[in-house]
Order: sequence, then structure tokens, then C-alpha cells
Amino acid sequence: MTAITAVRLTSVNTPRSTGLICGHVIVELETDDGLVGIGEMSDFQHLPRFHVDVVDLQRSLEAMLVGLDIWAANRATTLLEQAFPSAGSLYDKGAVIRCGIDIALWDLRGKAGGRSVSDLLGGQVRPTLPVAYPIFRQRAEADIEANLEVVRSRLAEGFTMFRVYVGGDLGLDERFLRALRDRFGDTVQIKSLDFSNLLDSTQAIRFIERTIELDYALVEAPAHEGDIAGLGEVRRRTLVPVSEHVYDGAAGLRLAGARAVDVLNVGLFALGGLTAALRVVSIAESAGLACLIGTTQELAIGTAAAAHLGVTSAAATVAADPVGPLLYTADVVKDPLEYRDGALVPPVGPGLGVEIDPERLAAIAGPLTWDTGATTSILDRVGGPS
Repeated sequence: MTAITAVRLTSVNTPRSTGLICGHVIVELETDDGLVGIGEMSDFQHLPRFHVDVVDLQRSLEAMLVGLDIWAANRATTLLEQAFPSAGSLYDKGAVIRCGIDIALWDLRGKAGGRSVSDLLGGQVRPTLPVAYPIFRQRAEADIEANLEVVRSRLAEGFTMFRVYVGGDLGLDERFLRALRDRFGDTVQIKSLDFSNLLDSTQAIRFIERTIELDYALVEAPAHEGDIAGLGEVRRRTLVPVSEHVYDGAAGLRLAGARAVDVLNVGLFALGGLTAALRVVSIAESAGLACLIGTTQELAIGTAAAAHLGVTSAAATVAADPVGPLLYTADVVKDPLEYRDGALVPPVGPGLGVEIDPERLAAIAGPLTWDTGATTSILDRVGGPS
């Protein structure tokens, strides 16, 4: 038996290249045999616009977890899901909390057994996880040229697959997509248009019909959140594959049962960690659906967990989204994650294969605070006025 003896939470703040400062909580679970498992509660800066009390949360988690055997996985999952039940929405803060602890437990089990998380998940079915680099929404005419420059620079680094956020200013979105094709032609693959549930299904259908010749592989969240019928209508009317985020197993079952989507977007942050994600992957496999490994753009710890899930899941055949370590200006690990030829390489070594750098952690540690920008800045992942 290896028992948890302490829970340590450290809140950190790091800006993205766009200027938005994102807050995360780094998890460390200490044990009676000297092992420390690490996890990440990722991107508390997404909506809804409130934070947890990190000091009180650490106290609550210690009361819940100290003395627990790290191998008592069912008990740990039950405790976490009872304390932080699914809220039935994508950016559920309770799921973010569960995710951080669950990842740390998987890291601990790997370290205790001298095996990688990939091994614990059944072994790799692919050596690396192909990823799509995100192009954030156009908010002004100048963003078109700026985003084209992002594409150019990432192409030079080996990225050929891109995910384009749309749904704010549709005129700007269309002009960017046409400029992207005119400038780069077939050297760029557009994995998806990500509508982020901003439009209703009718609006999304009209935009898809106007741009369908620009050759994108799928559309994500092309209806308001929870509108399963709308997703199905987009899929039937446009004949473009549809993806939607999943926030718990029941939501995955509803999407699969309604034949509303072709792809389930499996984000650890939204589901509550690896344990919950495995349920959704099983649903996809049983329903004959594909998966893509989604993201809220985690730091290296959360991204490493996503990499291990992606390379071990046969259903994860759609290019994944986690590129957080490339978007942030600072991180907390000793060695950066590797992206090679447009793919994320899972770290090697016991557990997650990453290690916290105490100096880097201390350098960005601080209380979670909200940017003073407008809500649209949060949605579009850009910084507000200083």
C-alpha cells in the first residue's frame, strides 16, 4: 500500500502569446514512501467568471484524500465525483478540479510501478499524437494578416494542420479562410472550423454552405451548447463531419444515440481526468465514432497527460488540439515537451514523464486573478486592456 500523506496546490499565472493571462493550479500529491505525483487544474480563466478558493480547496482535498491508497482507483474516483459532481456544462470548474487530482494519481501509480502512463493505459497504438495548431478568431481587419503570419511561421516549424476559430465576425472569418487558401494553397490542411457554440445551427449551416469549397475536414460545435438536434441538422444538411465537446459519459451517450456527431471531443479538463476520459473513448469505440483529444490549452503537465491518452486510444484518429506549451510564455517543468513534424511526442519515463522545476514554479506562482478585459476577450483568448 502506498498512501497519500499530503496535498499541495500552487496557483500560477502565465500569459499566452496573445496577452491573455491564464491561471492554473499545480497539484502535488505526497505519499508515505516519498513519491510525489503531479497534476494540473488547467485554465481557470475560462468562463464562467469565478475562481475557487485554492487554500480552502487544498484543505478539503487533504481531508478527503490523506490516507487513501493510490491504487484504490475506484474509491478515489467515487470520492472525487461525489465531492465535485458534473455540472453538465463544458467549462465545469468541478471537472477541472477532478482532472488535476486524477492526473496526479495516474502519475503516482506510474512512478510506483516504474511504468509510463501510456503503459498503464494499455500501451501505445501510435508513437506520436498529430496536432492541429489553433488560429484564434478574427476580431478586426488587421487580425487577418496577423493570423496568416502565424500560419506561415508554424508551417516553417513543421505544422501543416490548423484549427480555425470562427463565429464572431463571419465576414472577417470568411475573408481569412479565403486568404489562407489563396496564399498557402494545399500546403495547409484545415482540420476544422471551431464555432465554439457561438451560433445557432441555421447560422452555422449558412456559413458552411458559403465556404465549403475551402476544404476543411470537419466542423466543431456548430450549434448552441446542448442543441443535439441542431448538431444533427448541421451534419445532415451539409454532409460535413461534426464534432462536439463531451463533458461526461451521459453527454457522450446522448450524442452517440442521436447520431448527431461523427467525432467526440475528449478533453481531460472537461471530463475530469484520464479515468473519466476512458469512459467516453469506450462509448466512441462502441458507437463507431472517432475521437479527438481536446484541450483548454494546458501547461506541460496537463498536455503530457493528453499525449499519453492520445497515443494509447485507437479511436483518437482525428488530429488533436493540445498545443498549450507553445502558446504560453512560461511553464513549470524542467524539460519542455517535444513537438516533432506537427505531432506531440509523449514524454518517456515513469508516470507522466515530466518533472516540476521548483524555480520555474515559484517564478509564476501567485493568486488566481481575472483579466480586466471584456468577456469577448476571454472567449477569443486574447488579453484585455492593461
